[in-house]
Amino acid sequence: MRFIKAIIFLLLSIILLPTAVSAQTGLKVLSYNVLYGLQNDSVTKQSYVEWVKQKDPDIVAYQEMNDFTQKGLEAFAAQYGHPYAVLSKTDGFPVALTSKYPIVNTQKVVDNMWHAYIYANVNGNHVFVIHFSPFSYQKRRHEVAEVLARAALIPQEEPIMIMGDFNSLSADDADAYDEAFVESRREAERQREIVRNLDNGKLDYSVTDAMKKAGFQDAIRLFHQDFQRSAPTQKYFKGTMQRIDYLWVNDVLAQRIRSADFIYDDVTDTISDHYPLFVTFDTASPPTR
Repeated sequence: MRFIKAIIFLLLSIILLPTAVSAQTGLKVLSYNVLYGLQNDSVTKQSYVEWVKQKDPDIVAYQEMNDFTQKGLEAFAAQYGHPYAVLSKTDGFPVALTSKYPIVNTQKVVDNMWHAYIYANVNGNHVFVIHFSPFSYQKRRHEVAEVLARAALIPQEEPIMIMGDFNSLSADDADAYDEAFVESRREAERQREIVRNLDNGKLDYSVTDAMKKAGFQDAIRLFHQDFQRSAPTQKYFKGTMQRIDYLWVNDVLAQRIRSADFIYDDVTDTISDHYPLFVTFDTASPPTR
């Protein structure tokens, strides 16, 4: 009888093993514009650390990591279990990348970018972290062309994700943007000459259209057909909701994606003026060929 029980236990273990391994190897990715480096406030930073530890992402892509240094970012990331970290620059509005896995083949690109972007390979995944111009649709068109040209150098059978604050709208959300929204943008342009986000008085969707044309898929739209706002948050709400934060995947990653959501909770309502985007995939790294 004991022998039979042992055989049954062994068979059940073999049957359940793939499920257990799959649960352990899923990849969780967080993209977050954290508003002036979490406002360089120790209480805000600690609140974020406790929050992100609960979410337990494998990769975090940051925008607006103001006042961070490379060493400071490494120490910060270590608090939530990420031993690897890369900062694009130390001035202005840096982007950053932290991970449980080694970050290799890193490129930090500042030239021709309003802020910067990072490209790196993380556990076999090609990762881009971007932050495009907040003021000029024409500059954003140049920036997306730059990033897509770099992405085109990667074999398309390999997994690619491009994420961050695009400061760009999507035609998929057009129904959410009424005439009052357009007028608020016209008023912004009347008040500040540097602001030119309308194309001949109309909303510009060219950046996200370029992503689609290049074969990338909008992670949020794979799971949500209704409008999902990414900014502003409840604390900074001024009557204008929009989606300007994205994680785009190529076809290889689109087949592995499990979920994509903005996180709306008591912490994210106040910690930044953007909501974080959280995306999960079914494996941490690409299948071995």
